[in-house]
Amino acid sequence: MACAQQKAVAHASDHAYNSKNRLANTESTTDEAAAVRLAVRERQGVTALEKDLPEGRSPAGDQTTSGVPDVPSEHVLLSSGNRGWSGIDAAEIHHPQDDFGLPAIPRHVLVVNLGSPFDAKEKLRGREGYIGSSGIVVLPAGAPSEWHLESRGEVRHLHLYLDPALVHSVAAGAGLDPDEAELTEVLGVRDPQIEHAALSLLSELRSGDLLAGKIYAESLANVLAVNLLRRHSSLGRSALHKLEHERAGGLPETSLRTALNYIGDNLAGNLVLAKIAREVGMSPYHFSRTFKLSTGLSPHQYVMHQRIERAKALLRDTGLSVSMVAREVGFASSSHFAQQFRRLVGVSPRSFR
Repeated sequence: MACAQQKAVAHASDHAYNSKNRLANTESTTDEAAAVRLAVRERQGVTALEKDLPEGRSPAGDQTTSGVPDVPSEHVLLSSGNRGWSGIDAAEIHHPQDDFGLPAIPRHVLVVNLGSPFDAKEKLRGREGYIGSSGIVVLPAGAPSEWHLESRGEVRHLHLYLDPALVHSVAAGAGLDPDEAELTEVLGVRDPQIEHAALSLLSELRSGDLLAGKIYAESLANVLAVNLLRRHSSLGRSALHKLEHERAGGLPETSLRTALNYIGDNLAGNLVLAKIAREVGMSPYHFSRTFKLSTGLSPHQYVMHQRIERAKALLRDTGLSVSMVAREVGFASSSHFAQQFRRLVGVSPRSFR
């Protein structure tokens, strides 16, 4: 009986994306999706075949392991599913031209349009709107949807999957009642702050670095949660006032020293914002805000600067190869290390040495 139920669930999931099942079983659609994945990589300067992609770039894993619970794998160009990000996952999606359905999932879905403008109609609730370039759609957790799109070209989106626990944590950190902090459905608005944070996550997704980007992704997830609560939630004006204002002061001196020591001791490892905040007994939301007030840098910026400073010392004082130095300071990708080193120092690691 249990086996039969599991098969039924799997069968329903296969058909949820397209009620007429026109997608998953057609060779032409799979070939089209593969061609789109190759074209996207060529635009990004990545021409390797899918099996040759750098570790961390998983455009077509299964729906469970890829971190893309609502879209079949043949339409996933890139996914953060194996990055180990906390509170958020991201995927670059190429949608079909057919109508399609998205199943109810236990995460909030933020969609940013990366392709041509289009008209969208959500058929279950009868909502419709125009989704321009970089327009956003917010789908609260737990709500299925069925879509008809009138596209003017390629339908390509960034899907961001936010854990409701993250949104509740941000609300609680601001002194709000988490149970009152419900996101509302949004269709086709422009929001420059959300767009900036979302596209920064897309850039991090494309970078391919499994290690160095975790704290950055987590910081951006907090930024997205704050801005969604500010402008796309059920919170009233009095509650929003708490999200709009920084605390008057930064971290206490002892807490700042604890945080800096913890970062310094773990530069080569997996630095996670929530763990740093836990060291000083704060929520990630308030820690990020007060840390920046104390240091002038966000936690991610500070960590990046410290990693590059330690790399400079290793390049200057040891005979380690550039790839070894990259690993010693927390980069899984030598190319990402070289890119960040040049950005902050002005020369490549080899030229610095």
